[in-house]
Amino acid sequence: MKRLPEDFRMNILLPGAVWLLASAFIGRSVVARMEADTITVILFAVVTLVVFAIPMAVYMEYRGKMEEYLSRRKRQSASPTAIGRRTTEEPDATGQTALPQEFPDALKGGKTLVLLDALRREGFLDAEYRPCKGRNATQMAFIASSVAAICNISYQWKTFGEYWGLPNLRQLLAAKDRRGSKMEKEDIIIDLFRKTAEADGEICGTDAYRRWLKSVRG
Repeated sequence: MKRLPEDFRMNILLPGAVWLLASAFIGRSVVARMEADTITVILFAVVTLVVFAIPMAVYMEYRGKMEEYLSRRKRQSASPTAIGRRTTEEPDATGQTALPQEFPDALKGGKTLVLLDALRREGFLDAEYRPCKGRNATQMAFIASSVAAICNISYQWKTFGEYWGLPNLRQLLAAKDRRGSKMEKEDIIIDLFRKTAEADGEICGTDAYRRWLKSVRG
């Protein structure tokens, strides 16, 4: 039996199940003093459905925006050193560009850090260049594949998978490709990489970037 993605289970299935139980409790409270007949059952079902459906619809519609808002608040509360780090290949004397001790060597290139910094500013990655809490794992797979393609990074699944704690990035991206449909925020990620590359001549002038841009444009 095929397992559901972890982000679906944690961000949709679990909250939905909890709220369904709460909705049923509210519906039961409404009809508690009514006689047990057909009208009572129908009223219970209607109240439960309305109480469950409306908040869940709002949650599904604005979940991504809420996650982005919370990640921005988290970044704003981070230390100035972590937020204000420059995107250079080597740290300077002030230590502003110091990377986490376990940061992969394969990701320390100047072009790679430019892209990772852009992702951090937009709330996809935290101050240590790891996925922000609640981020969609399929988005992370697409990001890893794109950064590797633009910056010519080898063994990207092992590199990103181990550092991000997401060992199934390759499988998630393959499942997305099989579906043939765009994922949530795919256009935003592509546009972010495009604008970042256009502002950096070392990226936009490479064949690797042009090949990646052509592939995502279909």
